[in-house]
Amino acid sequence: MNIKFYLVWLLIIFATVSCDTNNVRVSDSEIESASAWSINDQPPTFPQCENLKNNEHLDCFKNIIEVEINSFLNDKVFPADTSEFILTLKVDTIGRFSLDDLSALGKLNSTSKDMIKNAVENIPNALPAIKTNVGEFVEVTFNLPFKFNYE
Repeated sequence: MNIKFYLVWLLIIFATVSCDTNNVRVSDSEIESASAWSINDQPPTFPQCENLKNNEHLDCFKNIIEVEINSFLNDKVFPADTSEFILTLKVDTIGRFSLDDLSALGKLNSTSKDMIKNAVENIPNALPAIKTNVGEFVEVTFNLPFKFNYE
């Protein structure tokens, strides 16, 4: 019985001491370097675009966004002096779109901005971007030149 008692205590001490030896500090520059977007990382996408390569993939992604925004705005009265915009879009870690910023090449009133914001929020969820070196979904922000198609 004494041997079992000492073995249990030895095991508890060994487990306690060995668990706290991994105090490795990572510098901010290393974290920033590992977090920077690389060519190997996967951008957000739609299922229809998954099997396409590079530029075709990007064109497919942009086209789906443009079609969705235009179809949302198509039956709306759009009081704007311009039809060309730079949309700064954010895709979060679950693939949801939001409008981060809007730059217009002409005047744009608040009603028009709200319509565009609603159009962006109604884009179907995408497959989120993946930071491949850690295998995590990440939030991404990108600029998209956009021209409203009047039909």
